[in-house]
Parts: sequence; structure tokens; C-alpha cells
Amino acid sequence: MKKILALLAIVVLFIGGCNMMNKKETLTKEQQDNVVKNIAKNYDIKSVDFISFSKDKNTGTYHLLFRINDNSVQTGLSANKIEEYGTSMDIGLSPVEDFEYLKRRNPVDYGNIDVSKIGIKYLKN
Repeated sequence: MKKILALLAIVVLFIGGCNMMNKKETLTKEQQDNVVKNIAKNYDIKSVDFISFSKDKNTGTYHLLFRINDNSVQTGLSANKIEEYGTSMDIGLSPVEDFEYLKRRNPVDYGNIDVSKIGIKYLKN
């Protein structure tokens, strides 16, 4: 009986370990807010709809797809490390011609951007 319980415990631990290894990475709310602030530095935006976040297994690069102001055009942002989404970065939206009308003539200071005034649809975890 003890052998059966020990074997069962090993199987449960193995399955739990496998599930932990397959844990899908995602961005925190703070990282998503940071991306919005970085976009809003250079663009006059009213809303951001985050669509998907993924990691390329071949290159290790992280890809974030989103829409700006309910535009039908999706655009994205790539980073080598997930931590980069929490730092200050210069973001240029492309295709450039689709977002040129939103470009600010004078960029706003990162510290002066209030994300509560921008509609954000966060990634689903």
C-alpha cells in the first residue's frame, strides 16, 4: 500500500511540474500601462486594445499586438526581454501612414501622462 501511495505521489508531482513548465508568460497590468505611456509620449491616443502577447520559441523574442483608437489596423511591439515592457522606450507605430495623423508635434514628458484618461483593454490572462 505504501508503494502505491508513493508512486501516486510521484506521478502527481511530475504532472504538477510539467504544468509549471508550460506556464504561459504574460504582461502585468503595470507593464501594459507602461506600454500605453510610452505610446502616448509621441501619439495622441484615446484607447489601446491589447490583442495578444507571445514568445517566439526560435528567437526568444516577445511580441505584443494591439490596436490604437479602435483602428482596424493592428500594430505591435517586439522586445528581447519581457522586462523591457516595463522600461521607458521610444515607440514608433507602423505602418507609419496609418498612424501619422496621431503623431504629436511636441512629445509629452513620460511623467506627465495619466493612463487613467486612456481607455485600455488589457490582455486576458
